[in-house]
Amino acid sequence: MDLRADSGVIIPAYNAAPFIAETLVSLLRHVAKDRIAVIDDGSIDGTAACVESLGVACLRHERNQGKGSALMTGFAWAREKGRQWAVTMDCDGQHSAADLAAFWNAPLRPDTGAVIGRRRRSGSPMPPHRRWSNALTTWMISRLAHRNVHDAQSGFRMYRLDAVEKARLPRHGRFEWESQALVLLGRGGYSLAAADISTLYTGNGSHMRLFADSLRFLRMYWRLVWTH
Repeated sequence: MDLRADSGVIIPAYNAAPFIAETLVSLLRHVAKDRIAVIDDGSIDGTAACVESLGVACLRHERNQGKGSALMTGFAWAREKGRQWAVTMDCDGQHSAADLAAFWNAPLRPDTGAVIGRRRRSGSPMPPHRRWSNALTTWMISRLAHRNVHDAQSGFRMYRLDAVEKARLPRHGRFEWESQALVLLGRGGYSLAAADISTLYTGNGSHMRLFADSLRFLRMYWRLVWTH
């Protein structure tokens, strides 16, 4: 299987005009533009114009619906283009396009539902509070999924698109969607592989709202505990 040819690249974006162009220019050194789609999730800052100026497909949500909703829009686009897999990347420069090769060369099994970008915690630039949070949530989600999910907070992943459909991943969601997706894939009988990626941090920040999104995660977690 030629994963390079069989995969598209999906980038959810919200008010990303200051840095989306730099991210895409780097990505275009590795991937043809017709295999990339940015999902503008209700931006009001000209994100779409920046994307379209580079000739990259931009799928727009009229209002902000959340990262999970944006990813599902991107997966639908990739399936329409005949792709079997979709790589998801964040728009803020915290993922290196050079690491795409780690996904395309990852050892897969017939039942692999997703490949998760695994960042190194020890001796890396990951802040101490993020290391603790990452270790804790990875342990929590691994228990629910009955799989080693490797790095539960990594948004750099590659999904098998027919697994997305068969595992009935939610059509909508925000940041908690990515954790729920791993649980549902694991419970659906899919294995989860890993690809080692760079640990990068930029000053571009995150749209995650600490209280609201943490509460959504906990609600999702306990719902899945009780529906096991």
